[in-house]
Amino acid sequence: MRGALWVAACVFGVVGTGGGVPGSCVWAASGPAVELVREAEAYLSARQGEAAVVKLKEAAALEPEWYVPASRLAVAYQVCGQENAALQQYMRVQRMSLDEERQTMRATPQEENLLAETEAYMTLLVNKTRLDEGENVVWAHPQLGIVARGHAVEMRDRKYFSHDSPVRSRRTIVDRFRLVFGYRPRVVAENLSRRWTRGRGYTLNLAKIGESHKDLLKSHGHRKNILMPGLTDIGVGCAVNSHGDYWLAQVFADLTGHAEY
Repeated sequence: MRGALWVAACVFGVVGTGGGVPGSCVWAASGPAVELVREAEAYLSARQGEAAVVKLKEAAALEPEWYVPASRLAVAYQVCGQENAALQQYMRVQRMSLDEERQTMRATPQEENLLAETEAYMTLLVNKTRLDEGENVVWAHPQLGIVARGHAVEMRDRKYFSHDSPVRSRRTIVDRFRLVFGYRPRVVAENLSRRWTRGRGYTLNLAKIGESHKDLLKSHGHRKNILMPGLTDIGVGCAVNSHGDYWLAQVFADLTGHAEY
């Protein structure tokens, strides 16, 4: 077979229990930056993208290492129809996520850039679909990216494709979420995609990611996860081998009740 795709979907609804301290790319930001973000989110709920962009640029200037302004700015640019600018902000969030795993990923700078770009593009496509269907957007979250990417890397390295990990502590998406966040989410869902095209060049690129997104939407279960009402955040993680074959995970969550600011 010269080209192939596998996809899989799952969803868990659980009761949130307790707090937890997310990873180091999440922290308490300064009061002025938080207020600017909240004002921008109000503008975004009214689809006033240009007003949100102004506020979020100010917030990013105050807290350049805080992921939240970038994740909201990506959506604001998308609402304004500026997809290239949106992609750059989604990439910023993915780079923060990748920075957390640099020692274990052992990827070259070129590979890291490709992963950031393709993961960001998948996030952009998900939000484009949600906007087109009248659903709320989901915020790109670097820690959810770590949850997603960790499973993608494990599937690649252990040569399997499943929502169920052979590692007991990482068995389900709820287990994997809790290892990173320290608590159980209200709702968490996961979509998986694997694509390879042996003998036809390097597989991982934006065009193939676009095809993966279209294929996921053709499946009822995957589409249901992508368009699930009430979700708040998304993490996308990808693993690639020397041929460019890739394993991709989307993790969707409702983080209501666990505000980070």
